[in-house]
Amino acid sequence: MPLVGIKEILTEARVRQYGVPSVLGGNLEMVIGHIEAAEQLCAPLIITFTQSVTPKVPMEVGMPLIVGAARRAKVPVASILDHGDSLESVVRAIHLGTSSVMFDGSTLPYEENVRQTKEVVRVAHTLGVDVEAELGRIAGSSTETGYVAAPTDENDHGSMFTDPGLALDFVERTGIDALAISFGNVHGLYTGEPNIDLELVREIFALVEIPLVMHGASGLADNEYQKIVKSGISKINYYSVMGRRAVNDIRGQLEDSGQEEIVYHEIISRAIDFFRDDTVRVMKLMGCVGVV
Repeated sequence: MPLVGIKEILTEARVRQYGVPSVLGGNLEMVIGHIEAAEQLCAPLIITFTQSVTPKVPMEVGMPLIVGAARRAKVPVASILDHGDSLESVVRAIHLGTSSVMFDGSTLPYEENVRQTKEVVRVAHTLGVDVEAELGRIAGSSTETGYVAAPTDENDHGSMFTDPGLALDFVERTGIDALAISFGNVHGLYTGEPNIDLELVREIFALVEIPLVMHGASGLADNEYQKIVKSGISKINYYSVMGRRAVNDIRGQLEDSGQEEIVYHEIISRAIDFFRDDTVRVMKLMGCVGVV
């Protein structure tokens, strides 16, 4: 199965109303485990390279790892640069073989976000690469160890909910392939009761014809994911809870092994198994099992 772009994966997901997880490909164990899960469940998969989360992994190492593994997969797998902040970073990722890029101009003034996103689309599409962009501002951070509170309204905690009318204008003027929106979601983990505005998702879904993306999906109740998907979200970025669960799993291995010593390669094998099993769990929550 060749490496594919997010447009191919997410267009079908939007039509058939299932969610596709976009998971972090931070190292070899993660990438192998994620793809094993997708192959086991006959499900599509998107793997991200996120420089801010793995600052010591050069893009020149991390992106080719994801791309190479995706090309060997038996199911559709897309690679994507996550939260690219400049045309330069996008072009670097494209030169390294990625099938998709995400340009995040959400902190820019609206017209500047349009201008820069449109230029990214022009370059990427010329080279056959799909583009995700973001409109509205999603609070929180996936790189901090603390928990992040869910917004109580659209102006809380630095978030800015996506305006439906601007979303339509943005999509039409930029020509992007997928749109990340802000509707109460936060990067990192939630504390308190999340304020997820599914009516806003439905309103935007009805206006635009491209797949919608949720960043900041970790830590919600299991029954929330299908509600989010049925409201119109097709791509769900998921990492923070998985990352913490991985540490707890390895800690348990060290504590319960009964061995005086554990050699590092044993942890590698355990980590691959963990990321496979936890990705299986996430895919079942999002409803993409058996769709390919």
